[in-house]
Amino acid sequence: MFFKSKAAKPAEQLSNAEIIAGMVDRTQATIQFQPDGTILTANANFLSALGYSFEEITGKHHSMFVAPDLAASAEYKSFWKELAQGRVFTDQFPRVTKSGETIWIQATYAPVTGPDGSVVQVVKVATDVTVRRRGLQEIARGLEAMSQGDLGVRVTLSEQADIAALGEAFNRSAEQLQTAIGAVTLVSDAVGRTSDEISKAASDLSQRTESQAATLEETAAAIEELTSTVHSAAEGAGKVEGIVSEAKTAAERSGRVVEDAVAAMSQIENSSEEIAKIIGMIDDIAFQTNLLALNAGVEAARAGDAGRGFAVVASEVRALAQRSAGAAGEIKQLISESKQQVASGVDLVGRTGAELKEIIGSVGTISSHISSIATGAKEQATSLSEINLGVSQLDQVTQQNAAMVEQTSAASQQLSSDASQLTREVSKFSGSGGTSPAALSGAEVVAFERPAAAPAAVHNELPAAQGWDDF
Repeated sequence: MFFKSKAAKPAEQLSNAEIIAGMVDRTQATIQFQPDGTILTANANFLSALGYSFEEITGKHHSMFVAPDLAASAEYKSFWKELAQGRVFTDQFPRVTKSGETIWIQATYAPVTGPDGSVVQVVKVATDVTVRRRGLQEIARGLEAMSQGDLGVRVTLSEQADIAALGEAFNRSAEQLQTAIGAVTLVSDAVGRTSDEISKAASDLSQRTESQAATLEETAAAIEELTSTVHSAAEGAGKVEGIVSEAKTAAERSGRVVEDAVAAMSQIENSSEEIAKIIGMIDDIAFQTNLLALNAGVEAARAGDAGRGFAVVASEVRALAQRSAGAAGEIKQLISESKQQVASGVDLVGRTGAELKEIIGSVGTISSHISSIATGAKEQATSLSEINLGVSQLDQVTQQNAAMVEQTSAASQQLSSDASQLTREVSKFSGSGGTSPAALSGAEVVAFERPAAAPAAVHNELPAAQGWDDF
């Protein structure tokens, strides 16, 4: 056993150095070398860790504990050269056991100098950190797998409590991250589908909005043209209303003229009747005159020569009476015919007056209708102007909507692109997990890494009384 005096001493007689040396010997793996690396001695902890007996290692070189390629390297030779020069190295080192398994130790190589300051021995104090190292390598493997996108990876828990706690934390984190990425995947897929639908809907809406805008533009032009037409119709209706009003006035005047004509014809008819009566009286007078002339002629004939002149006069009077009677008859005939014609004219004028009254009534109705049409046309023109203004505003709103739809379509396309990008990024992670590898094989050899040298060599000159002569 290292750090043990040749003869056992009671605890109260041990020096402080002996107490510390005993503690190190019980708890650490220690080995002692010559400056060139030849093994002098090792304690039970070291022999147990490497699987050798004391006799199997004494007098052999340290290179028996390292991989052959490392033992043959210039770096390994430099390592022992620097130790022989007094440099101290503390690091983790891979070492090969008797069975060929590679273990890891946390070790300090400390040169021990003699009275003259030269290195006389190299002491290594080590702790087996293989379990810790393998636990950390397992976690590193999990992190590497996670960095490659495998969120289903889980690490095997180490036998060492603190590394096992770290592994449990890793497994919980991986599980939560897998759940979160799964949720993100679902959400990104949903966002992608929704954004695609929004993009398609926005595209369709854009096309329909453009079509609606074109239709509204055409409608606005048609309404504007219709408004112009209705304005013209309203103006024409106003003119027609004036013309019909004038026609109504003229018809009313004509009606009054016809009424006057009817009255005049009635007066003519009355005058004709009076004339007929007078002609009748003249005819009666002529008839009486003819009778008187006839009687006068008879009396003149009776008177003989004395009444001859009177007879001539009576004859003339008779002839005149006959002509008067004939003229009166003709006049009577003419008056009778004139009376019939006047009666017919009165009837025609009366009928004309009645027709004119109906025409006046119809013209009044037409005038009323045309007035209503003109008023309606004006109202329609006003309404069409308002509709035209509304359509123009609607056209502007539609154009604005079209622009907004284009912006929405662009935004939805960008959202779809972003969702696709997110999906691609998330797809880099998988939840398969794979099978976690077993504990690291003991045959694994890790390349030797040259540790950083200590700032200065340790110059420990221990008196023989403290027991260091047993190294």
